[in-house]
Amino acid sequence: MLLLLFLLALGANSQKIVTTSYGELKGVTQYSSTDGNHKYTFKSVPFAKPPVGNLRFALPLEPEPWTGILDASNYSAACMSNSTLTGSPQHYISENCLYVNIFTSEECLNKKCPVIIYYHGGAFNLDSATMFPDDFILERYVGEGVVFVIPAYRLGVLGQLYFGPSNLLSENVFMFDIVKSLHYVHNEISNFGGDPNQVTIMGHSTGGTIVDALGFSDLIDPEMKLFQKLIALSAPGLFAYMDLMVDNSFNFAERIGCWPGNTTQRSEANIAEILKCLREKPASELLTLQRELESNKVMDFRGLIKGAPFMKFQGKIADLKKNASPRKMICGVTEHEFRTSLNATSYTPGEFIDFDHPRQVYAHFDELLKSNEDNWKSSYTAGIFLSAATYSEALVNAGGEAYLFETRQKPYSFHVSDMQYFIGIHREVHHRPDMDILDSFYSQMLVNFTKFGEPSPNWEAFDPTKMNYLALEVDTKLGIGPEMKNDFHELERDIWLVDMVQYDQNLTEMITKQASLPLPNNSTEPIIEMIPKEVIIFTPFIRSTTYTSILGNENLQIFKQWWFYLILVAIALFVILLVVYFRKKNTEELIPLIA
Repeated sequence: MLLLLFLLALGANSQKIVTTSYGELKGVTQYSSTDGNHKYTFKSVPFAKPPVGNLRFALPLEPEPWTGILDASNYSAACMSNSTLTGSPQHYISENCLYVNIFTSEECLNKKCPVIIYYHGGAFNLDSATMFPDDFILERYVGEGVVFVIPAYRLGVLGQLYFGPSNLLSENVFMFDIVKSLHYVHNEISNFGGDPNQVTIMGHSTGGTIVDALGFSDLIDPEMKLFQKLIALSAPGLFAYMDLMVDNSFNFAERIGCWPGNTTQRSEANIAEILKCLREKPASELLTLQRELESNKVMDFRGLIKGAPFMKFQGKIADLKKNASPRKMICGVTEHEFRTSLNATSYTPGEFIDFDHPRQVYAHFDELLKSNEDNWKSSYTAGIFLSAATYSEALVNAGGEAYLFETRQKPYSFHVSDMQYFIGIHREVHHRPDMDILDSFYSQMLVNFTKFGEPSPNWEAFDPTKMNYLALEVDTKLGIGPEMKNDFHELERDIWLVDMVQYDQNLTEMITKQASLPLPNNSTEPIIEMIPKEVIIFTPFIRSTTYTSILGNENLQIFKQWWFYLILVAIALFVILLVVYFRKKNTEELIPLIA
């Protein structure tokens, strides 16, 4: 027995060598198995040159080959992500962070296993590729015959700084990191036991948005060579306002002393000077300023700009969805996502639907939300539900296959509560037995999907005509288990895809009419500014708790006719005249109190 324990302990600390195109790597045996299926980790595997010095803000470059054996037994630093927006900051951070972490096994090294590439969330601004428990990944994924990969990408100002179109700095630098890691996995994963022809990309929160952007792009991998399946969990699908990101970037440069603040000098020459100055600043100084601006709610960097590398510059979200390749996908949400309906900030940092006037539409919605908070969700939460529904529908329309679900596990189910089931963090202090039952099969469904293309025999594929989904809940006392349901978040779909779209169209019509009239006093103000505020926030639709979409009712199309409102005005004038007449008549009949 002592000899066996000694051999197991020795095996647990043994090393594993693999050879890549760039050189040899030394990983660590995390678990030795009596059947020979040992589990290994290879951490801090470089997939790009360190983005430091003149490479700060630059697109990622190929890593340099090395001689000898590179130690891959420990995590690298996390990307610069100690944001004020998180309650769990990373303890070891650095700009030198573009590494990938790979979890595999002896079995996979011998026969090649399906691969999951997991992109972490955190609003493109926080969290890391080094924060997840090894034991969970090795047990739930590697132990089930899957190679699990977690790449890093630049965060916050270092990944999202953007001064507008130029040849000096691209939008979405962090997305180029992500694409670079995809190519690395495709070219090298067979050396770690992975099958490059069976790759699933997976992400939670903005990691799910990354999955959507990659999976529906017709620029990155339309032939499905880099990856074949998608798992997008609680993906907000929020695309940033480009002008807001540009203004934030210039404001940041001004506050750190790299730009004088003259808005008339936004040229390529000035951008070159700004970048030179910013590259000479210590990374810690950039992060300190970012934290200060976040704390004071002056600005933050957390947006995906519609543009390179995944779609044409300032293209339409709808066009992105139309161009999907026929992949397979799982889309998941939680029942409440964010705990309160009025959790949105005073401005919306982006949009999840194409609107001509997004800021006015979101402001209009926020006004309605104040009086409907009992049964409405915030725009951020609604965006998660709508992204799941619309991306699933788009993929099916493209000839693919989708599986939609909603986690409803009690005592509550919100944005990060299901992470304990698929990546091992945010666990509850006290587990209920029913939660343990859900925990026993949740990640297994993802493994099944990765290996076989189907999560469970009882989980029906998504049908856009039914909007069907799996309600994922276990309550042994009430006899509740996972169940297929229809009409996925019909309320949110009606509000946003019908009423808000109609409101946006009404604004467009109003502005078009205004544009045909001469400007008062030779004014040069934008037409939208000439529209009275009460018109911008006015809504003719009144909802009760039981919601009915008025615009969707053919019997009520009368409300959209001009003559209907003319009749209302005539009736109102008639009533006013009657009131005036009777008041005058009553006054004439009164007996004076004083002669």
